[in-house]
Amino acid sequence: MFIEFCNGNYQQPYNLGSQETFGIQISQMALLPEGTTELLHHDKLLLPLIKCQNVIILTATNVTELDKEWNCLIELLRSGGLSLMEPYTSKSLTTNLSDLEAAQPLSKLCLEFPDLHIGCYRKSRQGPLIISFEGKDQARIEAAIESLFKKFHRGAFSEVV
Repeated sequence: MFIEFCNGNYQQPYNLGSQETFGIQISQMALLPEGTTELLHHDKLLLPLIKCQNVIILTATNVTELDKEWNCLIELLRSGGLSLMEPYTSKSLTTNLSDLEAAQPLSKLCLEFPDLHIGCYRKSRQGPLIISFEGKDQARIEAAIESLFKKFHRGAFSEVV
């Protein structure tokens, strides 16, 4: 099965056999393996989304197109009976504490909150330490942050906006 494009317009899949038809150069975009791929059509999209096993290819070339394709994909998934998982949420803090001061309390915090991804990094050697909290439950993230605040003096952390 071929997907062919002619001056940017989608054409039904077929094999032309030649690269030039009626004086118009046609370039082959993709060769899709039979049986493992599926075209996901939506009324709002000029081009179908391509699903290859568990990977869905979005063909957007800018943010507006990407938003449109993403919304159509969500709509297609919901209408197909698939349920969407809760999205991840995150929060970041900065501190001027040294790595040594922060390491042990953060290790303990990871044990207290195993359902969260807690990490830290510096953007530069001299910059502040950035501590990130990621998870699916905003209340758990807030609880982890409160627990961290209790381990240090007031004002040791500020929230990254």
